[in-house]
Amino acid sequence: MSQNSSSPKAAELSSTGNNSNQLGALLMFASSNLPIGSYTYSQGVEAAIEAGLIFDEVSMLAWMQDYQALALMGFELPLIVALAELLARDETELADELAAYYMASRESHEFVLEASQLAHALGAWVEAVLDLTVPESIRQQGFLPLFAHICQHNKMSHDAIAMAYGFGQLENMVLAAVKTVPLGQMAGQRILWQLQAELQRELPALIDEVVQTVGLWLNEPHAMRKNELENPVQKPQISILIARLTNAGNLPNLAMLSCQHEQQYSRLFRS
Repeated sequence: MSQNSSSPKAAELSSTGNNSNQLGALLMFASSNLPIGSYTYSQGVEAAIEAGLIFDEVSMLAWMQDYQALALMGFELPLIVALAELLARDETELADELAAYYMASRESHEFVLEASQLAHALGAWVEAVLDLTVPESIRQQGFLPLFAHICQHNKMSHDAIAMAYGFGQLENMVLAAVKTVPLGQMAGQRILWQLQAELQRELPALIDEVVQTVGLWLNEPHAMRKNELENPVQKPQISILIARLTNAGNLPNLAMLSCQHEQQYSRLFRS
């Protein structure tokens, strides 16, 4: 992304380090009220309600804890931290390959549209609010990679990036349940409080593991990379990094819920 030199807002957000100057930006990125349309998506919650998997506070908490463990901690958060680490190391080509894997992992038509449409809206927000130019190639990578690019451009720490992304996902899904089950506001707040507390406890170890994994992978024997140069048909082994980073590359039950939601007779959300 490139920055218009006349943009004081973008310059303020690009201050170095994880300090109080970035708190406002972090809160904006974490909020589901960021005007990119994320509130129109339930990310599988509405279909789970229709299927009878979510029907009260206890079942919603259990479902969300599974989602947090598998989809967030097992896949999306390792991916976004790895992307941030590769971008910080100027490994942009490898970051692009990891971003391509993210889009390939969207297992339903709904989830592909969600990733694409949120990326388009977030790109428009960045250009209108931060006065930055978002290359179309990055916008096409989907919501999670674009989120990583924006946060990394603004010098946010890995823990800030992961917490903002993770909390934004959790809050949006809990709010979807509050509207649809329906749950009371206090029930939704109790669920969200427990989820974010668990997220904060688990993130430091996850981030350390991802950063170490990326570093070790980049510094593996040069023979492999030399062979890649001698044999241009052979592509860099990004699949090895992906296998080491994630333990939940696909979630078939969630994908089936999304496919069922596409045909759901009555619905409030796009996913």
